[in-house]
Amino acid sequence: MSRSTWRFIRTSFRYLVYAGCVLIVLLPILIFIAFLFSPFLGQSEFTDLPGDSAKLRLGGWPAGVDPGNVQAISYKSENSRDSYSSWYRITLRASDAEKWIGQLHSRQEEGALAFLGDQHEGLEGVSRTIAGPPPLHLQTGETPVWWKPPSTDFRATEVMLWYKQYASGVGRATYTAFDQHTGVLWIYEYACQHDILWPNGEVPPGKVFRSTSN
Repeated sequence: MSRSTWRFIRTSFRYLVYAGCVLIVLLPILIFIAFLFSPFLGQSEFTDLPGDSAKLRLGGWPAGVDPGNVQAISYKSENSRDSYSSWYRITLRASDAEKWIGQLHSRQEEGALAFLGDQHEGLEGVSRTIAGPPPLHLQTGETPVWWKPPSTDFRATEVMLWYKQYASGVGRATYTAFDQHTGVLWIYEYACQHDILWPNGEVPPGKVFRSTSN
């Protein structure tokens, strides 16, 4: 092998090593930038699936609800890096709707308490009844076309996780209503950073719950 050929091989190999090192350094940065500027990091949607099929695509199926007794579920969820919105339209029996509703609201209250951390000064929450359709506070993504809830009373569990040294926090809420005439359960859940559901210390009337950060 000639000296010039050997020199070419060494130079090419060196450049390949340099390029590999640059890629190793830049790849995490590029991924992070894509993460920051991606408008939606996750989306899931389906329409009118029977309960057995829908359960395979949903997390947190409520205990005591037989998927075989759920006629149809339409669902959409959109997630960003710090927020999400989820819509449900479920055709099922009134007794199963009652179980689903109870477990969702308990999960919202208990989950909010679990999110309370060192960056928060405290948590304010309220369970109450509001007039529907429920508000779509700073929703993530677009409302699905099938989301047409009735103008009836909705059960609401609303939470504010207040940040320390900031006049804002994380708003979280679950809204549910079962339409006896159509046999449809309507659900909207969301969380959004820097949303403000009420001024700090001015929780709306209802069954109020509070907690402070350790």
